[in-house]
Amino acid sequence: MPLITAAEIPRCYSLLLKDAEDVQLHTFVDAGESAYAAVCYLRVSKGNDVTVSLVAGKSKVAPLKPLSIPRLELQAAVIGVRLANMVSNTQRINIMSKYWWTDSKTVLRWMRMDPKNFHQFVMHRIGEILEASNVSQWRWVPSRNNPADLATKTTTRQCYQLWFTGPNFLRSSAEVWPQCEELSLEECDDSEIKHYVLHMKKEHMNNLMLNVEHFSSWKRLYRAVATFLFYVDRLRSVVLARQRKTSIDFDMIQKAQCLLIRYAQSIEYCEEIRCLKRGKNIDNSSKLFTLNVYLDTDGIIRCKSRVEHLNNHEDIIVMPNSHHVTFLIVRWAHENFHHLMHESVINQIRGTYFINRLRVLYKRVRAECQKCKNHSSIPQPPQMAALPAARIAAFERPFMYVGIDYFGPLLVIVGRRREKRWGVLFTCLTLRAIHIEVAHSLNTSSCIMAIRNFISRRGYPREIFSDNGTNFKASEKIISESLKIIDLNGIASSFDRVKWRFNPPSAPHMGGAWERLVRSVKTVLYEILPSKSFSDESLRSALNEVEFIQNARPLTFVSLENGDDEALTPNHLLIGSSDGYKPICSDTVNLRQRWQLTQQFADRFWHRWVKEYIPVISRRTKWFTKQRPVRIGDVVVIADQDLPRNCWPKGRIVDVVKAKDGQVRSARVETKSGILHRPIAKVAVFDVGT
Repeated sequence: MPLITAAEIPRCYSLLLKDAEDVQLHTFVDAGESAYAAVCYLRVSKGNDVTVSLVAGKSKVAPLKPLSIPRLELQAAVIGVRLANMVSNTQRINIMSKYWWTDSKTVLRWMRMDPKNFHQFVMHRIGEILEASNVSQWRWVPSRNNPADLATKTTTRQCYQLWFTGPNFLRSSAEVWPQCEELSLEECDDSEIKHYVLHMKKEHMNNLMLNVEHFSSWKRLYRAVATFLFYVDRLRSVVLARQRKTSIDFDMIQKAQCLLIRYAQSIEYCEEIRCLKRGKNIDNSSKLFTLNVYLDTDGIIRCKSRVEHLNNHEDIIVMPNSHHVTFLIVRWAHENFHHLMHESVINQIRGTYFINRLRVLYKRVRAECQKCKNHSSIPQPPQMAALPAARIAAFERPFMYVGIDYFGPLLVIVGRRREKRWGVLFTCLTLRAIHIEVAHSLNTSSCIMAIRNFISRRGYPREIFSDNGTNFKASEKIISESLKIIDLNGIASSFDRVKWRFNPPSAPHMGGAWERLVRSVKTVLYEILPSKSFSDESLRSALNEVEFIQNARPLTFVSLENGDDEALTPNHLLIGSSDGYKPICSDTVNLRQRWQLTQQFADRFWHRWVKEYIPVISRRTKWFTKQRPVRIGDVVVIADQDLPRNCWPKGRIVDVVKAKDGQVRSARVETKSGILHRPIAKVAVFDVGT
């Protein structure tokens, strides 16, 4: 402690620093068993004048966990790099070059090697050193001239001049600095170098693990194994100096198939194979106990049946049911029969292989076959939707919600020729009443006139429902543009109060409310005049009669009890009774109160309609369960009854229309011919393993 009071360190690094020609930072590092240290010196030169001064020093005790001296020397080099970088980062001194000195040749050799070849301790520290410095900046110094050695040992010497002033060789030119030429990498300590050991184990080919699960075809699998055997055979030909084969022959394919069959059997029947090789009987708990199995010359398990004396008979091969090789063999047979004739496929497999639960395996093969899944995919209609508001709009005027459809053509006699006429059926969606008009053509003008005739007799509808006929589309466009049509009285009116709704294309089931009545109308019409042709006058008369008959049909249950009310019919609200008969008012009836009786009759009709008719149409007759909604991006096929299944258009869902219950009932499908809007009942989703 008294020596510390006598220590003097000048505050000025050098008087030459202001006009120095060269400023160098020299860092010395060293390590011992007890500590490791680093010390920095500033070497300033101007002409022949050179000064060396102490800048900073740092030392650390060795860790409690014992480390080798080379590792401690490496740790000292690390703190030397960190200390030098801290000093050089000061802005007051413009350091032109830096040098590091160590007396460990092992560390210098490590720096000249690839850090990746070392263990982690040395690798990370060498990497940090080479990040902040260059190998050419590191030099060797003898231990006696290394001032950092003083901070790593306990000594009784009282001369510490070397620590404060640095080694004397720094005051000389660089030519006389210590040099070391003995840094060859052959003499490097390899205790810290990673050693790679290649372990090779020789196994029999039957015990090798083949990645057969990576193959989806039996032919590609045995061709791949045959290619490997072909490669091995060419190597042997080179070693044995014999003629090499130029291609895979039939024998190699046979060997590859036998190898794969033996591999599949060895996985499932290893105990049975061991017993057969030793000539022992198979245990009675084995699956092969009842099959009378044996090993053939190729080491394959075969089953000997009772028809062994049959000419050209060959014992069948036993294959495990759960192995992937067996699955590929069954799939190969399935594809050879073009995914058809399933019983023939099973019969062919049974002639060559014995596979337990073959039908179950074949069913799994078909379930995973993409072509079979595509061919068997069918549309899954969503749960039947709730009734629309138009079907249950009670206490409304008839024909407020109308469905329109054409039927025909009907041939009529005009002079000496026959012409076509079409019937236009207007269906009241609430009351189920019908109104029929005659159209002379399918153009838009004829459609507009039929609608005008209907409105003139039944009033304006609130909503019109129809399919996507071109005449309906054109009529809707006219309505949306609010074209003025002058009626018979000269009063201008417009269609802008009417809302037109279109069902998705190819969705006749969504218009079943009027599609079914088209059939009923045709049935009655052809019964009226089954063989005689119509004229325009007789056709109109016949259609009016059909209209009356259809409006007189009962909507509710027809009771045979005399005391019960007669069944409800559309005519009850249209003309007051089912057959149109109305009793003549008696003198006792107050004509002023007649409107109240009429109103009571209408209210009574609607109350019966709600109680008796609504429960009948509210029940679901099919499509009871909810289905998984189709999603955007699903690959689908559009069912078209006019085309064979192989010609059905395929595409991808680009947009869906969701109902209030979350079910998707129509979607837009992008096909090669464009985007089609189709109902989900006509769209089958492909299971493509997404």
